[in-house]
Amino acid sequence: MAVTCLLEITPGSSFEGFCLVKEVKQEKTKKGDPYLNITVAKKHKMVACKLWNNGFGGRSVDELLTIFANGVILHLTGDATEYNGQVQMTISHFRLAEKDEVDIREFIEAAPETVESMEAEIRSYIDEINIPILHQITSELFEENKKYFMEHVAAVKMHHNFKSGLAYHTLSLLRISKNICDQYGPLVNRSKMYAALTLHDMGKIVEMSRDYTAPEYTIFGQFLGHIQIVNQMIDRRLVAIRNDRAVSKDEVTVVYELMNIISSHHGPLSNGWGSTAEPITLEAHLCHLIDNIDAKINMISKAMVDMQDGEVQKLWGLGKIYKPKDVEW
Repeated sequence: MAVTCLLEITPGSSFEGFCLVKEVKQEKTKKGDPYLNITVAKKHKMVACKLWNNGFGGRSVDELLTIFANGVILHLTGDATEYNGQVQMTISHFRLAEKDEVDIREFIEAAPETVESMEAEIRSYIDEINIPILHQITSELFEENKKYFMEHVAAVKMHHNFKSGLAYHTLSLLRISKNICDQYGPLVNRSKMYAALTLHDMGKIVEMSRDYTAPEYTIFGQFLGHIQIVNQMIDRRLVAIRNDRAVSKDEVTVVYELMNIISSHHGPLSNGWGSTAEPITLEAHLCHLIDNIDAKINMISKAMVDMQDGEVQKLWGLGKIYKPKDVEW
């Protein structure tokens, strides 16, 4: 009997049910035959699929791309195998879901906290920024962009790639930062940490499309990336402030220090993770470490949802992970 819910699919099973299309790529075999690489999803579960040309049903690739469009719900039939330690499905039949046949909300993963509660808590951290120019820039940018910021994904694939994932990730970093600031007292500047972490990924509202069902990188995001985009936002805000009043050298310096923290939050340039500057302050190093911790925890925890106790699985970008057995010691 076929599995009807994507959350239950495992290697060796057949599938017959509804899925959300997350990504489609046109490919060719070594012989030059066309096929489609398709990623489908339900909630946290994403499955890579192949539609070989013998399953095209007489349709051209262009016709198929109008059916397998990002963000649509399809009814699929296929067989699941294992490839590189992950489930992969070969699609044999497909059709578009009919109107009102399914509720798309059943397929969309969302943050575990409400938008309202997260927004209020993020504001509470902004209120604790005691460096006036950082408080002004952070609060103004947050208020200006909160409509999109609070529902946006934090990534297309990697971590917090779900509705309101950007806000949830940001809030998680602020909570971790609070504990670090409480622990190390005057060694760590709380205002710089809170400003940088609130703003560090804000550029993603431009870098990625605002359709959280199947986000894609925008042309602007491919031109610049979220780090350069948010630093542009900050610099424009600084220019606007300078047009209104005199700004001291110390104020300009602390704003550029904020931009360095954001520019380096992916770590040293040598790791190749996308920073645009080297971290040169304690706060810059800490923001990178905190960001990395939260991203890795989210990636691993999502992977372990579908793992069996005691299982070892390969996770892209991290290597092997082990899910401990649930034992009462």
